[in-house]
Amino acid sequence: MDQTPTPDPGRQQARRFVALIVIVAASAQSLGAALKMPTQLTANDISRYCTVWSLLERGTYAIDECPWSKDTQDKVKKPDPFSKESPAPEHFYSSKPPLFATLMAGVIYPFRKLSGVPLDSTFKQERLERNVEKPVEGQPGKTQFVKETPPPVIWQGYILYFKPAIILFNVVPFAFFLAYYVKLLDRYAPNDWAWFLALFAAAWGNYLVVFNASLNNHTVAAYSAFFALYALAKILDPEPTGQEDRHDDPAVGKAAPAAPGGASHFVMAGFWAGFCACNEIPAGLFGALLFLVLLAKSPGKTLAYFVPAAIVPLAAFFATQYLAFGQLKPVYEEFGTKSYNYEGSYWNTPLEFDWFNKYPEPKGLYLLHMTFGHHGVFSLTPIFLFSIYASLRNMVGRGRPLKAISWLTFLLTVAMLAFYTWNPKARNYGGSTSGLRWLFWLIPFWLVVLPTGLAGGQDRKVPRWLSLIALAFSVLSIGYALRSPWSHPWIVDLMEHLNLYKLVR
Repeated sequence: MDQTPTPDPGRQQARRFVALIVIVAASAQSLGAALKMPTQLTANDISRYCTVWSLLERGTYAIDECPWSKDTQDKVKKPDPFSKESPAPEHFYSSKPPLFATLMAGVIYPFRKLSGVPLDSTFKQERLERNVEKPVEGQPGKTQFVKETPPPVIWQGYILYFKPAIILFNVVPFAFFLAYYVKLLDRYAPNDWAWFLALFAAAWGNYLVVFNASLNNHTVAAYSAFFALYALAKILDPEPTGQEDRHDDPAVGKAAPAAPGGASHFVMAGFWAGFCACNEIPAGLFGALLFLVLLAKSPGKTLAYFVPAAIVPLAAFFATQYLAFGQLKPVYEEFGTKSYNYEGSYWNTPLEFDWFNKYPEPKGLYLLHMTFGHHGVFSLTPIFLFSIYASLRNMVGRGRPLKAISWLTFLLTVAMLAFYTWNPKARNYGGSTSGLRWLFWLIPFWLVVLPTGLAGGQDRKVPRWLSLIALAFSVLSIGYALRSPWSHPWIVDLMEHLNLYKLVR
């Protein structure tokens, strides 16, 4: 079916203006949320902040002396791998892979040296005397105003370092992600409805918008995955029109032929796929599949450019892993051992969703809640149901430019759902989180294929209203989570209020 819209000379300008407005507005919103949100939100980000502090203030990965170490349960207790004492003294370390924290420390280092202000410094601001209403002694119910000077305000010095880092790692990549996503929409969106709705879904209908305000590995992995996907699209489909149903008309314009994917695209795909895996270890499957796809496309360029570029972040990952723990195996693999279950550890008596790590739900129920339940990808962000439909459609169609990416999207979605369903060390839905954070790195995949699934709304009312309702519920879930990324989804709160689901507290 030819889904090319009726030629409209003003459409290109309208798309260009809307794209600029959405990119600026969504990026500014993410910037505002990042500035307003408390810098240290939960154990997850504090764990990484402790590593950054220890590297810059003590020159070690051990976080024993970090003033915030007591506020995070995301830590392990292990012997010093480089101690010559026998037995080696034990120290606390962040349980997070150390590469991300090391990069952050490297970014902050010159500013810490130039300012001379320690990361754990505080600034005191005296307050003015004011009238305070207080009860009159011996006269119940009667009050009077007295002059009183409130305690001084204490400002934390780490804000000066950590806030810019959050903006650098989350907000800036988000803006680039939207800008390059528009380019993909220009190539692959079958019509105006798909183009506009997909753009709004990317800007406001997914959980990357929420987690941009928090230091975390999931957004970093997601943006890395997107940049690798963008490079893949340029390699597999170098022609800018890129649609079997698209015609050269005044609305679209006749584009000049583009050069086939060059060395830079293979380098880009390799580096970002490798960096994605460094931040989401299961995303190593994406890197392996991408390698096979490109090897079939161009063996020479894949081996000459993709592989060396991918090795760079992977080498940094294992190097920092060894420097921190004296081993190449991630400490995640030690979950359930004495490294986690030391005396006084939170993991000895976990609560709420972490309780399921010790007392797991049936696999079928867990899978249900990951897909259509209280943490469900498709119940919280139903707009991505159209992505699954689009993937299936592109996989069986002939000559579709997104066929390879659709296969990747479908296979990785199924593989990750299966992995977390059967993984005995990850049965808690990601803990106290507003969405299924372990799958956030797949959001770019779902967004890239989304326009194909939305195309029917251009001419038919039922698909149009279904896609609008899906977008509305997706944005609702994001709006509910904006105040705190590390909180329960609205479905969990609703089920608890209705006594349909109980958590151990």
